[in-house]
Amino acid sequence: MGKETSIFEKIELLVPGFHGYKQKELLREDDRLIRGKVAELLGQAKRELERALQRCAMVGCPQLMAIENLRKKTMMLEGRIKHAEAGYRGYFDRIKFKEDELRKLIEYDANMIEDAQAILEDAQAISAAVANPQQLGMAVLNLEDKLNELESVISNRMSFVVGE
Repeated sequence: MGKETSIFEKIELLVPGFHGYKQKELLREDDRLIRGKVAELLGQAKRELERALQRCAMVGCPQLMAIENLRKKTMMLEGRIKHAEAGYRGYFDRIKFKEDELRKLIEYDANMIEDAQAILEDAQAISAAVANPQQLGMAVLNLEDKLNELESVISNRMSFVVGE
């Protein structure tokens, strides 16, 4: 877990019957922090793509529309992650998460972090390759593949969250 516990929280963890609730709440908080990091990485990738678009417009490269489409997809995925279901379930909700299920949710989130980091690196490669059309074409294809992978992870995560 990514949070240090205070003395009060340590006591709460020791109180019978409350332990599970506190553990779940910490896991939910970790999930939210992870999704925030993924969204931040995608935001950085989007800004890199915006820089690449400016450079591409200056030199008249043929990949301008492809880069714009990647920027839009990156922005869409960033929004989906920011507003994704966080794993919180109230007392009367039909679908409830147990601790093992929350851990599975965090595994999905870890995959999203890896994918988002790779997306940022590929976006930086696109920005650097604007002057080289052949290198730029490969970078665009690589980023498109990474965005599709992340979209798949997000969809699988969403299905898991709603209990499908």
